[in-house]
Amino acid sequence: MRTAVCTGSFDPPTLGHMDIFMRAAELFDMVYVAVLTNPNKKPVFTADERCGLLMEAARAEGLNNVCAEAYSGLAVDFARQKGAAAIIRGIRNGSDLEYERSMEGANKFLRPDIETVYLLARPELEFISSSAVKEMASYGKDIDGLVPDAIKNKIAERLIKR
Repeated sequence: MRTAVCTGSFDPPTLGHMDIFMRAAELFDMVYVAVLTNPNKKPVFTADERCGLLMEAARAEGLNNVCAEAYSGLAVDFARQKGAAAIIRGIRNGSDLEYERSMEGANKFLRPDIETVYLLARPELEFISSSAVKEMASYGKDIDGLVPDAIKNKIAERLIKR
């Protein structure tokens, strides 16, 4: 079985994230979404809440080979634990690519057997980021078309209360 992992904070999950998961799910038998906790960030949703949101959105899309789990540590360690052959990274722009290439080098140093697979954001989704969603919602703007419909109300309620 070919397994991949996709790591990130996903605070909150967006349509861009879901597009990457859907495409990865077509390429791999199993895709683990590692919801990483970063002590330097103050997330709006807990790691467990983000996992729940991701799983709800994945099930709504029929992604039965996608599973979200909270994780703290290095992506390559999570990938090794899951027996993954690849780490999936979504790329929106040149800045993302530059950052991800340096991460790929570090990951290759630690685990040469794990490949990094880049999936380019679809043009209509490349402007979407969790930060943009949070900012728009905090000003009461509609986030329809930015986050999955299945979890939109939960995200909007939390972000508007901030």
